Amino acid sequence: MKVIDVTEFVDFGNNDEETLPITMCVCGARFKPWDFYISIYKDEEMIDKCPVCGAKLFFGTAIRVYQLSDLEEEI
Repeated sequence: MKVIDVTEFVDFGNNDEETLPITMCVCGARFKPWDFYISIYKDEEMIDKCPVCGAKLFFGTAIRVYQLSDLEEEI
């Protein structure tokens, strides 16, 4: 199955560990926070589907840690 990054086509709230509230799906359907949410699991049996269009959605997180330095060169 192909995985497509659709981040720029959806709106969402803050995640809660393994779930993320979707406030706008790729199809344009809008939801109140936590009326439709997705998980980090992309298993076919566990994947969350939009109740309007059936889009199969899951999410991942990416965290970067930076240090602010008084030195001029970047790390």
